[in-house]
Order: sequence, then C-alpha cells, then structure tokens
Amino acid sequence: VHLPGGAQRLRTAQDQRDMRKFLQEGDLISAEVHKVQQSDGTLVLHTRSFRYTKLENGTLIGVPPALIPRRKNHYTTLIENTLDVLWGTNGNIWIQRKMREQGGEDAKDLADLQEQLREEHATTPVDYTTRQSISRLRNAIECLRLVHAMVTPENAESIYWDSVRSNLKPADMLLPENTLELTKTCRNT
Repeated sequence: VHLPGGAQRLRTAQDQRDMRKFLQEGDLISAEVHKVQQSDGTLVLHTRSFRYTKLENGTLIGVPPALIPRRKNHYTTLIENTLDVLWGTNGNIWIQRKMREQGGEDAKDLADLQEQLREEHATTPVDYTTRQSISRLRNAIECLRLVHAMVTPENAESIYWDSVRSNLKPADMLLPENTLELTKTCRNT
C-alpha cells in the first residue's frame, strides 16, 4: 500500500475492504500476479511500481497469448514517444497516450505526484490525432493477429508506419488485401 510521502506498508484486512473506494467491478488494472491460491483460485496481486495501476483513457485489444513473446520489459513507448503500450503475457494489450512524465520533484512526494499524474491523465480528453494514432496501432496489432504473426512492438510499429506511408485510414488497414500487404514482411520472418 502506498502512503503519502511515498512510504509503503503491507496490506491489511481493512485495506481489502477499502479497495472498493478505488476500484469497481469491470475496471481494468495492470498488476503482477504474485500467486494463485490453490484452495479457491484467489489471485494475490502485486503493484510494486506506479506502472501497475488502474487503466484509463486507452483501448484494450486481445490476441492469443502464444503470439506475444516474453520480454524483459512489457511496458513500451512507441510511435515517436507518443503512445504507451502494455504487452500482457495473457494476450491482453493496453494502448494509451503517453503519460506526462514527472519533473524533478522531491522523492518523498513521489507517490502523491504519481497519483496526481494518473488523475490528470484519466481526466484529460484524448485529442483527435492521438485517437487516430491509438486506432492505427490497435489495427496494426489486429493485422498481426489475423495472420497469426508474432505480436511484438517492432512488428506493430513497422505495420503502423507502413500504413501511414500507404495513406491508409486506420479502418482500411483491416481490409483483407491491405492486411496481407501490411504484414508481408512479418509473415516472412
């Protein structure tokens, strides 16, 4: 549990009851699965860093987990440093505009600053150009899924830029002839 001033402590039963103040059923979150209880299937999750949080202001796409190779870092920034992408090994991929980075603030206020940045990100509307970029990257990933090619940041970004060079609208990327053309190099590797 993150406390004001950046302090951390272990969760308590009261924390578990208070979780509904922060999350509702249906909210998307990113977390590290620590363990699965064998008795009842309960998940024990870790949120050791501020990258693990409630996911807001983006889009989720699912692909077969076998198409996402394991990586050292599953959190990447793509498309000229404008989109953050979380590549889940469970097949779920989250795309959102890049969060504003914190300045040279005091380390003791890091938890408060991170929460402030998350809140700002969640409440600021996504502009048209960024929505187009998110849609184009989402459809690049969908193109890879459709042809059963490996879904990697490199492949997705390559298809994104190929579609820009081809003057394709994001929706037109998913037309069968365009999908085959855009994924030609990814399928041949």
